[in-house]
Amino acid sequence: MARVSTRNRRRKRILGTALSAFTCIALVAGCAQQISGTPTTMGSYSTTEVAGLPVTNGPSGPKPGAPESPLPVEGTDNGPMDKLARNAVADIDDYWTAVFPEAFHRQQFAPVKRLVSYDAGGPGTQVCGENTAGVVNAFYCPPDDLIAWDRGTLLPELDNSFGPMAVVAVLAHEMGHAVQHRARTVRSDDQVIVLEQQADCFTGAYFRHVAEGSSKYFQISTGQGLNEVMGVLSFIRDSPGKSDFQGSNAHGSAFDRVTAFQYGFDEGPQRCAKMDFNDVSKRTTLFSSWKAEQDTDLPVDQKGLEAVEKSLREVFRDTGAEPPRITTDQSACAGRKPTTPATYCESTNTISLDLPTLQKIAKPPNKDVESGYGDFAAYAQVASRYALSVQKAAGLPLDDPAAGLRTACMVGAWSGLLVEDPIGKRNPVGSLRVVADDIDEGVSALLGEDGLIAADVNGDQVPVGFARVEAFRVGVQEGMSPCTTKYSAS
Repeated sequence: MARVSTRNRRRKRILGTALSAFTCIALVAGCAQQISGTPTTMGSYSTTEVAGLPVTNGPSGPKPGAPESPLPVEGTDNGPMDKLARNAVADIDDYWTAVFPEAFHRQQFAPVKRLVSYDAGGPGTQVCGENTAGVVNAFYCPPDDLIAWDRGTLLPELDNSFGPMAVVAVLAHEMGHAVQHRARTVRSDDQVIVLEQQADCFTGAYFRHVAEGSSKYFQISTGQGLNEVMGVLSFIRDSPGKSDFQGSNAHGSAFDRVTAFQYGFDEGPQRCAKMDFNDVSKRTTLFSSWKAEQDTDLPVDQKGLEAVEKSLREVFRDTGAEPPRITTDQSACAGRKPTTPATYCESTNTISLDLPTLQKIAKPPNKDVESGYGDFAAYAQVASRYALSVQKAAGLPLDDPAAGLRTACMVGAWSGLLVEDPIGKRNPVGSLRVVADDIDEGVSALLGEDGLIAADVNGDQVPVGFARVEAFRVGVQEGMSPCTTKYSAS
């Protein structure tokens, strides 16, 4: 079952919940990958589509004039939250009734037997052997085949923080657990994180159905609407470094959860059914830092900038690109408008930084005040402009539609090469280290609308958050090569 944290108000930026550590530890050797200046096409990408669907930025939420589901709900107060939840379950039922036979060997889908609403602030009642008093949660109970939700605290705060589709997303995740039991896609000895990743993947498959316009009750835009749904998964993540992927209540980091959602949205429920422990363990970032006592935030100051510049030079050395000069002086660039908080001037191969703005971005996420994304997110802005210099050296255009995706991919590749992964046994490059919280900061920043991690030389960000996160993820997981092959010049 999902333990969900909540936020008191909607934020302009979608932030993670834990502080990160962008760390310096002992030197470890490694090698970068060479970037070719003559890319070839591998797979496909689009800055105007999301997994083959056109980008839209229309309304997201209940469809105007949608019917009210007659599904029986125990304990309901028949208020707006229960009506939203009831319609969500009805719509998710419709989806799985339609696709289940094709996805799972012609089996028929059976809706869950019971739906239960409760108020966590009330006196409590017994549900699945637990008293609901104080249980701010939504969950699937296998023994009773029921889905329950807290209408008093959880659903209103999800709605207030992220909009009504956040409520739908959480219930789609819980229904994903019911799908597992019906389709027998997991074994009794599977790790909890496998169950949770599958449920996130099934959630993505359902949201594809909504995005295609096939839902009777809901609509969602493939632009900001999907951004907010992925932001919910980012928000209810486990805290990397403090949780372990083999733990009894592991759900996944933001990177893990968004990855699983994207798999389902892009490839459907059959991809979700293939998830097992081997699949999840190869890509998870939810591992405890074995040098946690050395994990500290890297201040955005001259010393920190020097450490990051050194790291970037080490990672991109084998590309043959001449390293750019990085300065905090606001140097003018002929024919180029500044891009906040970092500007790349191709004529002089210089990166000019707005240090105060970078320091604001580096402030740790805080649920009570407007804050930043964290230290890694700030330095990723610098890395994005460095990536442009590498693309320039390779003869790639810096202002075509693919430039922002290549940039996000290269920032991801740089990040992945700094991860000291005790699972994959990767050999990190240089002395600077990225821990799992930092990767999540990157996801949060990419879901915002005000960054450079997936932007071209003019500061124009790839308009689709789904594509921004995917390109970053490709770099983290697969390294540098796909950045110029998959995201080849237009």
